[in-house]
Amino acid sequence: MITNICIVGLLKKYTKSISKRVADTLDMFYADVTELLEYEYINMANAEKIVGKEYMEKQEVKKIKALSTFENTLFTVDTFYLNNEKNLHHIKNGALVIYLQLSQKMFDKHIKQEKLAKQEESIVRNMAFERDLLLKDYADIVVDITTDKNIEKLILTKIEEYYEKW
Repeated sequence: MITNICIVGLLKKYTKSISKRVADTLDMFYADVTELLEYEYINMANAEKIVGKEYMEKQEVKKIKALSTFENTLFTVDTFYLNNEKNLHHIKNGALVIYLQLSQKMFDKHIKQEKLAKQEESIVRNMAFERDLLLKDYADIVVDITTDKNIEKLILTKIEEYYEKW
């Protein structure tokens, strides 16, 4: 049985917040892949200029592969990293992938809390439909979020249902 969980969503801060709460509930370690990469390469844009895009992609894959081999870890990853076939392969083989699918009402409510620049918010809104389709395809479990109440319980129920099918 897979002992790691990867939670993904359209809104970074929201997904991270929920993921931390679920990790605490399950008594799991929590990690954010993007933060780990940014910590290691302080300024990823400058690092990429110096060492090249190919090298940075190899480092991303290496970090995600390593994280996927940990035990009892819940981690979040930006959709961007899932678009790399190698990353997706490592994540799918090492973790149960859960997609937090927000209703339109919840998306509109929580995008304001992301505190994005207008242009970035516009991009997130415009790409939401396509990213939703991708994330549903990548996920082992899709959790429909229509309210802020009992989200952790809803996620735990979906995990139980998933494993009961096995």
